[in-house]
Amino acid sequence: MPRVEEFDAFYASTSENVLRVAYAVTGDRAVARDATIDAYRHAWRDWDKIRDQEPHRYVRVEAWKAQAVTRGTHPLRRRHEEDSDTELLDALAELSPDDRRLLVLLTIGATDLEAAAREIGVGDEEAIELVTTAITALEQSTGQSIDQLERRLTGLGEITSQLPMPEAAELRDRATRGHRFNTIAVVAASILAIVLGGAVLTEGDALSQLPAQSYRQQLGAERPDLVLDAQRLSTDNLLTTAQVSDLTGDASTWTIDETDQDADAAEPLTICAEERFATQDPLKVFVRTFDAAPAPSATPADQPADQPAAPATTERVAQSIEVARDPAAAAAAYQRATAWFAQCEVPRLQLTGTYRATGSLGDVLLMRLVEHGQTDRTLTVGLGSSGTVTSTVVHETDAAEPPTIDDFAAMVSASFQQICSDSGGECDDDLTVTPADPPPLAEDPGFLGVIDLPAITGISSVWGRAEAEDTATNPAATACDLADFGAAGGTASTRIFLLPEAQGLAKTFGLVETVGTFETAEAATAFVDQVQASVNSCPQNNLAASVVEASTFGEVSDFRGATWTLTLQVESGDPVTVRSAIVQRGASVAQVLFTPSGATDMPAETFAAVAQRATERLAYAVPAG
Repeated sequence: MPRVEEFDAFYASTSENVLRVAYAVTGDRAVARDATIDAYRHAWRDWDKIRDQEPHRYVRVEAWKAQAVTRGTHPLRRRHEEDSDTELLDALAELSPDDRRLLVLLTIGATDLEAAAREIGVGDEEAIELVTTAITALEQSTGQSIDQLERRLTGLGEITSQLPMPEAAELRDRATRGHRFNTIAVVAASILAIVLGGAVLTEGDALSQLPAQSYRQQLGAERPDLVLDAQRLSTDNLLTTAQVSDLTGDASTWTIDETDQDADAAEPLTICAEERFATQDPLKVFVRTFDAAPAPSATPADQPADQPAAPATTERVAQSIEVARDPAAAAAAYQRATAWFAQCEVPRLQLTGTYRATGSLGDVLLMRLVEHGQTDRTLTVGLGSSGTVTSTVVHETDAAEPPTIDDFAAMVSASFQQICSDSGGECDDDLTVTPADPPPLAEDPGFLGVIDLPAITGISSVWGRAEAEDTATNPAATACDLADFGAAGGTASTRIFLLPEAQGLAKTFGLVETVGTFETAEAATAFVDQVQASVNSCPQNNLAASVVEASTFGEVSDFRGATWTLTLQVESGDPVTVRSAIVQRGASVAQVLFTPSGATDMPAETFAAVAQRATERLAYAVPAG
């Protein structure tokens, strides 16, 4: 079936259900409609990537993200729904976002437990607990059984069926032209009202953006016969328990869970991976997974005897070696695998560090990610490719102290060095690990992404983002600097991040980033110097402002930045605290502003880490002109 006809048929057969699910989750028909349309626009733009990878799940997730940001940016989050089942909508709204979403997916979403759990980013057991809690709460608040409630949920379709949806052709056209939600102005106005307009001033006082080879790493020196040499690889090239145990120093705790060579297997080996293998139609595959015996958690000496012990920590390692049919296919597989982890959309997952391991295995990309929850789970990933071979190693643990990057790199090196040798590489024994820029994001790579943002203590909601858009003002500026990129000769655009499902936060809560580029690095340097001078001298020129904390990193224009915690006295009410940063990378500059809500904040050192990641992302900013 032609691509257009295939998408149109998908849209016609699934949009009614996606819209109904979105409505049950949001309780707002207009928001649900807009989010559903936006989700299908994204699906059309990504159709070649998702058409064979659960496209129905993709649009539900995109609709969830779109409605979250849209609802969060409007002061009136719930519109009137008097002609609908308001009792049910109100009862659903009382549930936590994860409970509500899971319940809706398992009822009118016609999704099984495993798929629904994966969609919201929890394990099966946790999903069972969440949906049990949700059903109990909903039954108690309405006085009806789940069977009766499911019929009422289905009845919401009477409302959504009346909503006008665009024809598929119109939707595809708008997607191609890049029409987006414009959510920046509302939040920017709220933030500026406090940070700028409300301050009392005292008078006088982005993988496709890069060349195809840019992020391709090599396991060893390239040779013309490398394609043929790769035929010699076997399961002997996979990690052993002895090599894996070097991470913990105790070989007795590790066992091989599985070793296979089934190229038709479909189940992903780890979270973030969209498929089991990144290589399309591989010639050979080798997979091995390891499990460590659960390690009991330490029990505090003063813990009451009747208090349950903390759950044992779990740890596993997975490795795949994939042999493609030609080097181009291997290069594409490496790019695909890199994107899986670098752009992972698992809720509450943060990319905390990126490194290069060079030496015995050429260059290999290492990434560390943390899935935030009641118990954080850390993923450490190693990716390498050479000739027709791509290999991935992933270590997962919920232990408080994951292995060091150096120890993980040594384990990866032990395996990759053998692959290098058997596939025709020339390898030495040295190993050097250094920090590196993260791989680029698919959209707006010069900006921070959701994957760069930390969890906020006490908040389980997921960060949402608006699209980066050009703005006449700079909502990341403060009353101390009034930074104006345009007046300084630069061009700039802004992106806003929110926790839209969080309850009880001030409307001004959120993180704003403005990214600008200048004609020269010298012009950018002058702009950053002026901002720093203005903020540092602000308490002398503005009696309503004070600098609580300040820090800097880097000393050269290629990579530098400064962060501040500022307290601003407003005309009425308590002082407002904000965290601000200005960072530079050559001719590109980013200004970041985080506005807390009372005790809902991020520590100064965490904000400084966000500022450094913003500096790293500037490597992909689009040059001026």
